[in-house]
Amino acid sequence: MKLDWEEFAKGAGHWLELFDESFAMDAVPLHARPLKSAMWLVKDGISELPYGDSKDDEYFHKEWFSAIVVAIRKWYENRYGVDVFTPAKSKLPGLVMLYGTPIQLDILETISKVEVEGETSWLIWPDSIHETETVLSFLPSKPNLSALAPDERTKFEEKVTTIVKRTRSSNLALHSASDLPDEGKQMVPGIMRHIEKGVSDILSLKPSNAAVAIWELHLGVEKAFKVFLHQQKANLKTHDLEVLSKRAKEFGLTVTDPVLKKLPHWKKSSDYRYAEEEVYIDYAVGIYDAAVQLVDEITSKLRRELVFNNAGFLIQKPKWVGRR
Repeated sequence: MKLDWEEFAKGAGHWLELFDESFAMDAVPLHARPLKSAMWLVKDGISELPYGDSKDDEYFHKEWFSAIVVAIRKWYENRYGVDVFTPAKSKLPGLVMLYGTPIQLDILETISKVEVEGETSWLIWPDSIHETETVLSFLPSKPNLSALAPDERTKFEEKVTTIVKRTRSSNLALHSASDLPDEGKQMVPGIMRHIEKGVSDILSLKPSNAAVAIWELHLGVEKAFKVFLHQQKANLKTHDLEVLSKRAKEFGLTVTDPVLKKLPHWKKSSDYRYAEEEVYIDYAVGIYDAAVQLVDEITSKLRRELVFNNAGFLIQKPKWVGRR
């Protein structure tokens, strides 16, 4: 079954305009709007369904619903452009030093593993490098690692493995943390955002930006401590990591002290945010490494109702995916 999207739009355009205005106000991602529009249209805009089907029945697998989704997607592509409807895979921030220069790591939050081609696939939340991945999977620049001496390559691959494991594990722990008050919940997404900003600033290779990165990384660690303390109903209003660490220790959280001491005093870190002082790039990378380790150590102690580490869900491919 196939619908002429232009003819379809003449009849349903008013509804689609109303839906899109609502999506814009709610900041719904563009790639998610066609399916959501189709569901709303069936619910509110269509008085009688094909073949005598009922709105109370499961209709997602029906051929007519697939045709509606495809037609609405074409309406959206005509409105906003085709490329914006390719959903970007969610990535976590990361970097590693290669030949004395920081390079980006692309760390996917989830990975897909095909079960039956064109029909089903596994959606997996790995907490380290998955069996389907290699170190090169995380290097978008595709550097020539064969130019490294064997021992240097081994150290490099071990470093990538460590960064990926710590970053993925931290992210999973944060998003499944339980017993958090509203203030604690609001802090959770900010932790990775601060690390992401720090990574971006370091990768710019500008010493003034690298200085700002140190403050961003400080905030990531600070908020990780505070999320843990919120679970204990013992949060402190301070930027001082030593004070936060001492308080967390009362509830069984002990971080690696020499690593914590690598981060500057909070007042010094705060001064860096004005970008009036330059720092060496390799120094900023050292702060990044310390921050990632500390966040991992802190989040590993969070209480979690559900543990998603390496969990997988078998997803059936909807009929409208891949259709034009």
